[in-house]
Amino acid sequence: MVYELAKRSHDGVLVRLVWDALRGEIRVRYRDDRSGERFVAIVPRERALDAFHHPNAYRSAACFGTVV
Repeated sequence: MVYELAKRSHDGVLVRLVWDALRGEIRVRYRDDRSGERFVAIVPRERALDAFHHPNAYRSAACFGTVV
């Protein structure tokens, strides 16, 4: 089961913070409809809100091309 913890969107950018209960992972999902850019990054639990507010800082930990 995947649970959405937070969601925000502005000017074509959608950011979602989700918890995958089966894997015990927190993920930030990013999608920019203007550029087509998207990624999903697994983030440490203690950094979840930071990742939600600053997803591009976690881009290096991302799996690119993942559907958001």
